[in-house]
Formats: sequence, C-alpha cells, structure tokens
Amino acid sequence: MSAQSDQPAQPADDEYTYRIEQGDQEFEVQPIQGDVPVEEFYDYRYPYQDRENPSWGRSFSSEGTIPYQQDSTSILMLYEGPNGVSLVAVHDKYHEERENGTVGSSVSWELTGLPEDGEWAVIDDDYDWRNETVEKDDIHQLDADHRAGAAGNDGEPPEDVDARLSWVWTTARTDGMAYRGLGGEDVSITIDPAFNENSYHRYGDDRRPDEDPDDPEEGEEYNGTIDDWQVISATDGGEDFKRVWFDSLEEEVEIERVPESEIESAAPVAALSGPEQATVGEEVAFNTSGTTGEIERYEWTVDGDPVESADGSTLNHTFEEPGTAEVEVTVTTASNQTDTESQPVEVVDGEGSASGVQTPGFGIVAAVIALIGATLLGVRRRSG
Repeated sequence: MSAQSDQPAQPADDEYTYRIEQGDQEFEVQPIQGDVPVEEFYDYRYPYQDRENPSWGRSFSSEGTIPYQQDSTSILMLYEGPNGVSLVAVHDKYHEERENGTVGSSVSWELTGLPEDGEWAVIDDDYDWRNETVEKDDIHQLDADHRAGAAGNDGEPPEDVDARLSWVWTTARTDGMAYRGLGGEDVSITIDPAFNENSYHRYGDDRRPDEDPDDPEEGEEYNGTIDDWQVISATDGGEDFKRVWFDSLEEEVEIERVPESEIESAAPVAALSGPEQATVGEEVAFNTSGTTGEIERYEWTVDGDPVESADGSTLNHTFEEPGTAEVEVTVTTASNQTDTESQPVEVVDGEGSASGVQTPGFGIVAAVIALIGATLLGVRRRSG
C-alpha cells in the first residue's frame, strides 16, 4: 500500500508561469527561448582580454540583446536557455556609430530574494574585477550568499539586500546583468530601483563613496536619462515578443514563479499615445505604452484602413495628405478579450502655417510688398 502525502498536490512544471507586479500592474511574462547559454545570448563585449576570446570587442555593451534594446530605455526580461531561466536587464541601446546613440545615464537596483543556488552569468561591467589594472565606473555590491559566478565584489550591500548593482554608462553604450537560477518553485525577487539622479552614484557627483568624484566636465556623456522601463515577454510560442511598460521608474517590482491558476485574466485597457500634429511626408510614431492586460495582438488602422505593416505595440506612419486623420489600435488578449483606443491627428503641409491652413490672400499681399520694396531700392540706387 503506497504512502499518502498530507501535502496538497503541486502543479507540474509546465503549469507554472512567471508574474511581474508593480503597484496595481500585474502581468504574466513568458521567457525568451534560446539554444545558447544566457552568456552568449547577452553577448557582453569588452577589450581587456585575449582577442581570441569570443567576448572580445570594444563596445563595452550587450550586443546579443540589440533587437530588444531601445534608446533611453531599461528593459527587463526572462531568458530560458539550456542551463535554466535567467533574469536579464539591459539599460539603453548600443550603437556602433556613437553619433547615433543617446547620452548615457545611471541606474541602481537593490535586489532581494535572489535564489541562493543561482549565479551571476553576466555583470556588465565587470572588467576591472578581471583586470586589476583597469578601473571602471560601476559599483556592484554582493552579499556573501549571492556571489557565485561573480569575478569580484565592491563591498557589502545594505542590510537585508542581496545585491546592490549601480551602473553608469556613456553615450551609445549599455549596461546590465543576467542572474541564472529562476527555475525553482519559490522564486520571488524584488527590485528596488533608482534611476537617473536618484541612483546610488552618478558620474561626476560626490555620491560615489569609493573614490573621488570623476571629472564633472566629462559627465555630459554619462548624465542623460532613462525615460522608460519595459518588460519583454515572448509571444507566439517564442517566435515574437511584446513590450509592456511599467507605470513608474520609482516603485518596486516583484518577479515571481507561480501556478498559472494564480494569474488573473483581466480585461485589457488600451492606451494610445503619439503626436497630436504631424507633417505630410514625415514619419511619426505612436505607441501603446499605457496599455494593461496580457496583449497577444495589436491591430492598427488609419482613417479606418488597416495598416498591414504594423502588428506590434508601436506604429510608425507617414501621412500623405493634410487634414484630420484618426489613428486607432485594437488590442486582443489570448482569451480574445479586446479593447480599442483612437487618437485624432492634425496633418499639415510642410510649407503651411502651424495650423496647416494658408491665410487667404497672404501670398498676394507678400508679393506686392516685395515688389514695392524692389522698386524703391532701384529708385534709390539710380538716385545715388
């Protein structure tokens, strides 16, 4: 006779999912799937090593996550590779041509709840730990139970904090991290963020506790801003991905692995933002950054006509004629719940006034004035 357990039956692994919460926001997140370890997926490059090393490069950035990166934006995602599930973060966007990039910034995160059997797969940047002759700008403090995989440590984090990661980076580069080991049933990680001026240290100021401040005159390249914080979630069975925007750069974020039954199937609420005015022939962008719900599909129309080239959370569109146009997006969840939002756009001629309407007779008046001026000038020259 088999023994009976007093414990309630637990869902199988395939019935677990990941939930991310910030304030009133709650949404399910699917890991990005890959065949390579997260180190290769992140693909951090730096030059202080043998050129034969696969991670040799001059970008000091994550080159593997470029398809997910956006300027002045911090992204958070889960990545599932052959060695398990990792929490991945990348700040800003790498540009090979520096003049195309945005000014760098600073971000600090205090993390609690990191699995003790996890490890740091990537800490960007950590090249000073690997090369004692080189200094770096980041400060990463890891407690004794959460140093596995790290090449070094910059001191103790605050009490009851597993790790404090404090990044600064320059124009057209990125910073970030990857922590592997989120496959357990009791995963519950909290991120207490501090972006931009609120970060633990910022290039060129006196909040950096380990040494004298850097040269403030060089701070322009480091002291830009992160304006958006997004979650990247896989869709279409991993064939595509979507972006979900956090409401705040200040509120804590919690990442949990939970049974799918705990995920609320809330009706979506569509939000649409973009310019209220556009110019004929110039491309403008619209996004659904304030939308809530587990969105699986986006359908865009302009003046009722479907935009076949746009099926994601953003629309880039060029208006061909002046007038008032209406941009509309319909969002749909996996359970086929929908919501629609629209926005009017005043489209003006490039040569028109701010309102896009030429003042009647203005051109004639201007021509007459110009003719009179030319006549007077000619008379003045003849008399001289």
